Amino acid sequence: MAGGVPKYVPLRSKPLEETDHTANAMFYLDSDELEQAVSPKTKAFILNTPHNPTGKMFSRKELEKISEIVQKNPQMTVIADEVYEYILFDPENSPHISISSLPGMFDRTLTLSSSGKTFSCTGWKVGWAIGPAHLTRAVTSVQQWVNFAVATPNQDAIAVCLKKAHEPYEGHASYYEYLAAEYKRKRDLLVDSLKIAGITPIVPDGGFFIMGETSKVEFPKEYMEEVTDAMPTNPMPRDWAMSRWMTKEVGVTAIPPSAFHEKESVHLAKNLLRFAACKGDETLLEAQRRFKAYFEK
Repeated sequence: MAGGVPKYVPLRSKPLEETDHTANAMFYLDSDELEQAVSPKTKAFILNTPHNPTGKMFSRKELEKISEIVQKNPQMTVIADEVYEYILFDPENSPHISISSLPGMFDRTLTLSSSGKTFSCTGWKVGWAIGPAHLTRAVTSVQQWVNFAVATPNQDAIAVCLKKAHEPYEGHASYYEYLAAEYKRKRDLLVDSLKIAGITPIVPDGGFFIMGETSKVEFPKEYMEEVTDAMPTNPMPRDWAMSRWMTKEVGVTAIPPSAFHEKESVHLAKNLLRFAACKGDETLLEAQRRFKAYFEK
């Protein structure tokens, strides 16, 4: 809309055997690569934590390095996507840290969040932006020209929810604690299911997606030879082909993470698939049954 040109800096991953199979340990942002990608023309940096699709949460040390790079470049603004901020599985050892809370960063950061993730009402499309006046004014100016608007009653309802969410809920100290506990339970159920399929779960520290490492899973090579309009590169990436095979033959569908990459970095996702834990228990148990039926026959 503003004529910007995106430049991508992908998360890298360590070898599986060098990690404890958690997203925080496996995935990392190469700060040197990020700094090299920045130029005097760079206007914005988009940061997502907790991260989709990996479930990684950026540590204070990582955020401080990003902050250091941003503050060297006064023309840059951080757009912080923090929609999974309350879905945390180990808040004591891996807390959510907003980059806007770091010294010198509030005036440089526009923080975004969403009721769709926090209150499981994606259809309402209610979100919010927090930041200094000069950035929120810009959002307001754009919003009046966007031909998509949220119904006022929905906005009022979410405003009430944001207050009530701090109150005790379903035996937990707050709704937010209940939310995290429920997703942790669903995460663990899906982790167990992936192991049945010979997939190594990269256990997420936040959010509701799980990356699975699939290098030990074999599937018919003819799936790699297929050609579709949607595939990001030709020949078809391994993760893309595996997702199609798993959907057709196993009856379980995952998102190929190469869909999140530019063409030059598609290869980084070849042995990964993204699975979603944000499902009803019956759906998660059915996926487990289908994995057992196929891989234990």
